Amino acid sequence: MTEIPDPTRGRPAGVLLAGIDRRAKEGFTGVLRADGPVSGIVVLREGKVVAAATPEAPGPEPLLLRSGRVAEADWTAAFAEGAPHGRLAEALVAHGALGALGVEVVAATALADAVFALALRGVQTCVAAPLDAAETGPLLFLDPGLAADDVVREAQRRLAMAAEWQERGLTSTAVPASAAAGSATDPLLAAVNGRRNVRGLAFALGRGLFATMRSLADLMDAGAVTVSAEPGQAGPPTSQDAPHEPAPPEGLPKRLRGASDVIRVLPFRPDR
Repeated sequence: MTEIPDPTRGRPAGVLLAGIDRRAKEGFTGVLRADGPVSGIVVLREGKVVAAATPEAPGPEPLLLRSGRVAEADWTAAFAEGAPHGRLAEALVAHGALGALGVEVVAATALADAVFALALRGVQTCVAAPLDAAETGPLLFLDPGLAADDVVREAQRRLAMAAEWQERGLTSTAVPASAAAGSATDPLLAAVNGRRNVRGLAFALGRGLFATMRSLADLMDAGAVTVSAEPGQAGPPTSQDAPHEPAPPEGLPKRLRGASDVIRVLPFRPDR
């Protein structure tokens, strides 16, 4: 294993992004283990980024279940059938829970959000290791994967936006509170209770961390929300959010036919 030094001199986000860029140029297949205030992994195959996971950002399970996009019964059946064999994507499609394109959208969204979340909190070390078939890992993978340049560029774009929010006190650990009567039509504002932190809100609603922060910034602009630096609820139990599910036993799973076009447009197009 090789530890990737920080080439950015005091900019913790650069450790992870530099590691992704370096290993992609080497055509690396394996795992980057990121450690810092929070931990996580980024999985590459032949230089392409195919998955990422961290307890700091919702993965496919909360994104699908807590948002109500997939029924719990459908998820449970698909998970039991496909996850132990690295075929959860195929099982979700077979059970009619999602289409092939929908599965890939969720996988791409979770990947981008995990990289953003890790870089946002800061990575102190990034260690490259071969893919271990017996280790735990993300639930869904992209194939052929995303270009590292696109992943890094999107993370940098999100970090630049988040830097402005952080100057206003909006971080992943900040605790939003309603400053005015909430609208029943706004699920995020309705979930703001002065106890959950931003990360906890993302998990509770099944939304990406970045999307949650951006929406909260809009609510702050509208005078509907204020934020406090006091710690809030940490979110759902660790078993819900940690990247604990079994990795494919024979390398990374094959992609679903007809689903790859989404890689060109999601999640790396500018959000408007």
